[in-house]
Amino acid sequence: MVHAGDFTFVGDIRERFETLDGMNKKAYGTEASLIGSPYDTLLVSRIQLGFVYRLSPNIKFTAEGYYASVYGWSLDYNDFKMISGNEVYWMDPQEDLDFVALNLEVKNLAGIQGLSGQIGRESNRYGDKRILGPGSWGNSYGWLWDLAKVSYRFDGNFVDLFYGETKDKDKRRLSLFRKHVYEGAGIYSHFKTAENGAVEPFIVYKNGLYTGTGNGQNTEKSYTFGFRAYDTDLFGFNYDLTYAKADGTIKIKDYDAYGYAAKVGYRFKMLTWMPNVVIGQIYASGDDDPGDNTVKTFRTPFGGTDGSLYGRMDIMKWSNLVENVVELHMYPAEKMHLKLSWHDFSLANANDAWTYYKKYNKNGNHERELGQEYDIEYKWDYAKDLEFQVIYAYFDAGAFVTKNVSDNDAQRLFLQVEYSFKE
Repeated sequence: MVHAGDFTFVGDIRERFETLDGMNKKAYGTEASLIGSPYDTLLVSRIQLGFVYRLSPNIKFTAEGYYASVYGWSLDYNDFKMISGNEVYWMDPQEDLDFVALNLEVKNLAGIQGLSGQIGRESNRYGDKRILGPGSWGNSYGWLWDLAKVSYRFDGNFVDLFYGETKDKDKRRLSLFRKHVYEGAGIYSHFKTAENGAVEPFIVYKNGLYTGTGNGQNTEKSYTFGFRAYDTDLFGFNYDLTYAKADGTIKIKDYDAYGYAAKVGYRFKMLTWMPNVVIGQIYASGDDDPGDNTVKTFRTPFGGTDGSLYGRMDIMKWSNLVENVVELHMYPAEKMHLKLSWHDFSLANANDAWTYYKKYNKNGNHERELGQEYDIEYKWDYAKDLEFQVIYAYFDAGAFVTKNVSDNDAQRLFLQVEYSFKE
């Protein structure tokens, strides 16, 4: 039972050891001329502390800050400087000091059961975070919002409406009083279709706030709409499908693109370790003619790009991409999860870029194959508040990479421990 004046401390401490071999966040390859080193050994740390204060059963205030740091990195502050027109801002994926949550929530607005409102800083994540999600594997949170939201919940369903702006990621200053990078609004809903399934229609508006003439890709006014449908246990089968269509303008060009992610699996509950075999394809349209008046390269509006979505090497985005994937999930013991996965990556269109690194085919080349990735992931929820993870990923570079970028394979190793508390 919730009482007025309830005060709860919350926190999360995450420490991760990483090794990178053959790439980094800014460049793929092993050439000495690349930005930073392709052989970094890192200690990645994130400390998150805050509190939740319930002024009454219907009013809750949340304040939670985080400090993200990395040791051993060959990249520096200005490697993540962004320029759009006459504006300069930073989007650092590893280091930041800011609030992840600073908001006020009021339930039962106007005396209506299930109707609530919220205002302030939050992550604004939904579904599998493919359309709206902060992305948090990269240490500093991807998308964090200062927004206003109205939500209506009923019978396990909900409809959320939100409007807000996204913050930059500058480790040298808090974002509370700085100009934001994007304006956004949308509707995300969730309607149960079965005991373990639902359909989630959405529409998201995105508007770049830096509109000055010059370099940069911030000038955008787009609408992305579609749905996610999933079921985690339908007579032993499971599926997850997302379709998204994007329209609007980017700079002075029309924007017309689409993407989908489709996975289906079957869990063998009668076998040891209860294996779940999943196959799928993730697609995002590319641009067959980057020089014409229409941008056909799909890009998620405010979704995460974490490796859990597009391979643990974390060198792919949902943009000009075809990913064929096979996953094997196993549960060796209670609270243990072992996942083996194979990913086959290629460009949706050879005339467009490998979006993550903004690399194109050289003159005379028309390659599409990015490569194959092999991932091993092991997670152990040792206790209610303590989790261990070990992840190894290997990328076997394909013809596009070897002929246009760098002739080497790459690999990553993660060893992580995370402690959370709430008291």
